[in-house]
Amino acid sequence: MAILAACEIEGVAIPSTEAQVALHGVLSASAPSQVVLLERTRNGTLAILAPSFEVPDPVLSDEGIAESGATVTMTTPAGQTLLAREDAAVRSDRKGRGVYRFDLPGDALERGGTYELTVRTSKNEVLTAATSVPAGAAVLAAVPATFDRVRDTLVLAWPAAAGARSYLVRIETPFGPRSFFTDSTRVRLTGELRNIDVDALPRVFIPGFPQVVTVSAVDSNYYDWFRTHSNAISGTGLINRVAGGIGVFGSLVRLRFEDYHVVAPQTEPEAGSFQFVGTPEQQISTPILRLELYVESRAARADQAHALSGRYHKRPAMGQIGCLTCGLLGTVRDGRVEIALLSDWYARDTADLFVGEIRGDTIVGTLRAAGGISRFVRQP
Repeated sequence: MAILAACEIEGVAIPSTEAQVALHGVLSASAPSQVVLLERTRNGTLAILAPSFEVPDPVLSDEGIAESGATVTMTTPAGQTLLAREDAAVRSDRKGRGVYRFDLPGDALERGGTYELTVRTSKNEVLTAATSVPAGAAVLAAVPATFDRVRDTLVLAWPAAAGARSYLVRIETPFGPRSFFTDSTRVRLTGELRNIDVDALPRVFIPGFPQVVTVSAVDSNYYDWFRTHSNAISGTGLINRVAGGIGVFGSLVRLRFEDYHVVAPQTEPEAGSFQFVGTPEQQISTPILRLELYVESRAARADQAHALSGRYHKRPAMGQIGCLTCGLLGTVRDGRVEIALLSDWYARDTADLFVGEIRGDTIVGTLRAAGGISRFVRQP
C-alpha cells in the first residue's frame, strides 16, 4: 500500500487560456472584393456544434467562434480609409458572422502599395497589420487544357514579380489541394507526383477530373504564416505579424490560372466510356446516362482492388442544382465494381453508390439511392 501511495500522481487543474482574436485576411488582385475573417481562438470554455461547411458562413460552419460586431477599417496607399461591412449585417439569412468585406476590387489594388488594417472589437480590443501588394498582372480567367497523366509533363513558367517574397503553386485535387512555395519562376510537374499534404499520399493528378493549377506571387506575411507551423506542445512556431492578436494579413497576385482536364490511356478492360442502355421507359427515368472510367492505380497485391476514377453524366432535370457532369471514385476486383458517385468533384461528398459487376463489355449493377438495375455498355 505504501508503494502504491508513493506512485499516485497528483491531479492538477490546468486553467483555461485566454481566448485571442484571430484574423485572416489576404488581399487578392483577382478577387471582386477583399475579405477579412475574425474569430476567437478556442480555450475550452465553449462547446462548438457546427453544421456542414458552407462557403457563405465559413467561420461558424467550420466550428469557429465568430467575432461579430467589430469595426474593421483599411487605409490605402493614397491615405483613403475604407470601412468593411460584416456579411451577416447585409444578408437576409444572417449568414456570414465574422466575415468582413471591403468593396475594393482586386484590379484597384496598387502594386507595391502598403495597405494598413485596423480592427476594433466590441470589447475595444485593437488589432493592426499591414501588407504590401506584389507586382504583376493578375490572371482572371482560367486557360483550359488537357493533361495526359501518363504521357505528359506539365511545365509552368511565369515572369518575376517585384515585391514577391515567394511564389505559391497550388493544384486542386479531389482529396484536397497540393501546394508549395518556390523561389523559382519555373516548375516541372509529372503525372506521378504524389500529394504529401494528404495522409494516404494519393497521386496529385486524377484521371477524369478537372484540376485547377494556379501560381501566385505572395508577400512576406503570407509566406511566413503558411510556411510555419504551431508546435503541438508549446504552441510556438508561427510567425505572427498581427499586433494585438494572431493571424495573417497578406496579399497575393495570381500569375497563372489553368484548368486541366486530366486523362490517361483507357486500355484496361475495366476502363472506358460506358453508355446506359435499357427500354425507352428506363432511358427516360435513369438518373445516370454515362460512366467514364479510368484505372487510377493498379493494386500492389492480388488480394487488393484496383482504384478507379473518372466522371459520370447525369440526366438533366427540372430544377437541377449542381453539376451535370461530376466526379467518381471507386474500386474493382475480380470483376466486381463499387463506385462512389460524387456530389461534385470532392472525394468527401458522395451523392450515390453504384455496386455491380463487369460482364464482358457491360457493367450491370444497382444504385443505392435511386434503386433498380442499371446497365452500361462500353462504347467503341
